[in-house]
Amino acid sequence: MSAIRKLERDFAKADRAAVVGLLDRITEADALTRLGLESRLAELNTQIAAQDMEPETTHASAALFFGGRPVVGSQGIEAEFGTGAVATFQDLVSKVLAKNTSGLGVKGPVANKSAATMHITNIVRGSFGFLLEEVRDQAQLVDTNLKQAVEEASELLDIFGEADEERFQATVVEVDQRILATAREFFELMRQHGATLRMVAGQSEYQFGAEAIARGVERASGTSIEEDEKSLEGQLAGVLPGAHQFEFRVLSGETLKGKVDPIWMAVDLERWNRELVGIDATMNAAVKRVLRHGQIARENYVLKSIAPRP
Repeated sequence: MSAIRKLERDFAKADRAAVVGLLDRITEADALTRLGLESRLAELNTQIAAQDMEPETTHASAALFFGGRPVVGSQGIEAEFGTGAVATFQDLVSKVLAKNTSGLGVKGPVANKSAATMHITNIVRGSFGFLLEEVRDQAQLVDTNLKQAVEEASELLDIFGEADEERFQATVVEVDQRILATAREFFELMRQHGATLRMVAGQSEYQFGAEAIARGVERASGTSIEEDEKSLEGQLAGVLPGAHQFEFRVLSGETLKGKVDPIWMAVDLERWNRELVGIDATMNAAVKRVLRHGQIARENYVLKSIAPRP
């Protein structure tokens, strides 16, 4: 279901709840009023049933409702803030899409940025906001890469703003410094303008009040990501071919856990289990560290290669 379809269904359900409430208060003497309300309730039930049966859209969509100081009721929004917020959200989506498809470099132009282009297709009321959609000429049977990127970017912003620190650290280790910097820019823009946000992406809805905005600013500003590669000596404890996960005991006795680079096939991992478990070996791994205010909060390992030690 697209963002606009979800909004339409939510409005219809709110109308139905209001009609049911009125019916509960109607007396038997108000026969004509009851008849009109029952007719309206039947229409809403039919509308909601039809909306629930609509096929899931495969294209990207997101509705951004802004509130707070930059917004004048449902009449308008400060142009500088509105265009800046939409542009920064678009930039975040572009970087998430690049990370998921072709890889996001440390610097330079974002790869395949044109594939991440979304269009403002409507102005949505409720406070004041914009409907952003992926515009395509042909229908697709599966979700587009852009739809997945929009939903991932929206959830990422929500995780920055929610109270769960453990979930934040587990999620941010999967992104990179450029995505982190764009998230910081988005939250800082919201904070500077005293804005709030309600976001609808796909079938999910997220709320960003003042507390969530402040938390997002602190996390995005106080977090950094370091990446390097290491050669480690020890023994392979085992690999899960289906999950592409490994355990490796280094010489100090510590057991490292992480993912195996997807370039390796399940058949390769099965061979490692047969030939390398318990054998002295050297593992090359990409290491990503999440630093919170300069202190290492989490390390993430990706096994790139492994070979028995001579």
